[in-house]
Amino acid sequence: MKKKLFSLLGGLSLLPVFIYAQSERPNIVIVVADDLGWGDVGFHGSEIKTPCLDALAEEGVVLDRFYTAPVSSPTRAGLLTGRYPNRFGIRTAVIPPWREDGLDENEETLADLLERNGYENRAIIGKWHLGHTRKVHHPLSRGFTHFYGHLNGAIDYFNHMREGELDWHNDWESCYDEGYSTELITKEAVKCVDTYEKSSPFLLYVAYNAPHTPLQAQDKDIKLYCDNYENLPMKEQKRITYRAMVSCMDRGIGTIVDTLKKKGIMDNTLFIFFSDNGPAKGNVPGASSGKLRGAKFQEWDGGVRVPAIVYWKKAESNYKYLSSQVTGFVDIVPTVKEIIGDRNVPKHSYDGISILPVLKGDIKCIERDFYLGCGAVVNKDYKFIRKDGNPKLNLTEDFLVDYSTDPFERKNARMNNKQIARRLYQITEKYDTITPSVPEVPFDQGQKGFKAPREWKVTR
Repeated sequence: MKKKLFSLLGGLSLLPVFIYAQSERPNIVIVVADDLGWGDVGFHGSEIKTPCLDALAEEGVVLDRFYTAPVSSPTRAGLLTGRYPNRFGIRTAVIPPWREDGLDENEETLADLLERNGYENRAIIGKWHLGHTRKVHHPLSRGFTHFYGHLNGAIDYFNHMREGELDWHNDWESCYDEGYSTELITKEAVKCVDTYEKSSPFLLYVAYNAPHTPLQAQDKDIKLYCDNYENLPMKEQKRITYRAMVSCMDRGIGTIVDTLKKKGIMDNTLFIFFSDNGPAKGNVPGASSGKLRGAKFQEWDGGVRVPAIVYWKKAESNYKYLSSQVTGFVDIVPTVKEIIGDRNVPKHSYDGISILPVLKGDIKCIERDFYLGCGAVVNKDYKFIRKDGNPKLNLTEDFLVDYSTDPFERKNARMNNKQIARRLYQITEKYDTITPSVPEVPFDQGQKGFKAPREWKVTR
């Protein structure tokens, strides 16, 4: 009896330590924009009004060299797994409405990791884009406890339709909430914070569909830029509409940040913002890569180097600085893993690394080569692109960028740096030749004769 009582008291004596550890783990809030370009934010010199992001950049760390895949679904897959998306067949294309592909069910997600570590609430709000026909691909089957938003990309902002069917959901069910999708996403994110802060820590992944096409904005946001919209030429209307879409999203991000601050939990929140890829500026007047070369679908910096900010008060001793660390979408999971103190060996090895030592200021730079997909790799000093890696680049020879002399990727430095080019070529060959665990997603197959399921219901 005494032995049992001693064991009980011993357990109770550890309880305050356990509660303290629970309270110290940060909330994780990840906000992802859709097709937002390097030159589309105020803190990079844009004329687009983004005061909330600018304020966050001032308070936190601007990740000056944050890289993604050049298109949406691969970035979202790598974000959630910490692994290069060509390992599981999501490499060159997004998952279109007429395909039944999705994120390989055997891949562990960020939500799975946090579930193991006591994060009771794990929500994704907004755009999924990682499978929409089978339950095994649904967010609620991938470690998330709540899903509010759309399964496909490129939905209508006002009626939430894709391919003639409603694509707006609350968990498994269709959702008939009315309103502009950007504002509905913000509203639901705030609702989640209100609910979850009582049982912190939590994961909140907010995936805006803005400013991706279709170009649709609210009148109140258009009026931020002009009063004579109807009298403008069509191209200028599109430019103004795009700006209005970005500003609406910026206001939503500010609302989420303000909610976290008012709740007194912002300082115990790891807040990460970035875009899923560069801008679709060829089809979207007003979208900008700023000083960078290229755009969406390309491995030039304009397609894969995106605006990014991280705020975490625990790194306050080194706050308000611009980090030149080469980092990106596959680094989110391993960084979070280290922050929360998870020491388990991951189910599959990560391609990303933890940048926690850089955020804390323990070291200035981690040397590494970052694979961008489709024959391209980048590091602190160089980028290498294979001529046959991505046909959209129309390269006639392998291309080496020397950032020290050519920061905007205009000149091929390969001939003067043959050994460097050879080493980086071998890295791209290593990753380009990976055999994926599931067949690669083909974008251009299955569209003919396709008919969307009723309200994009996932039934099997």
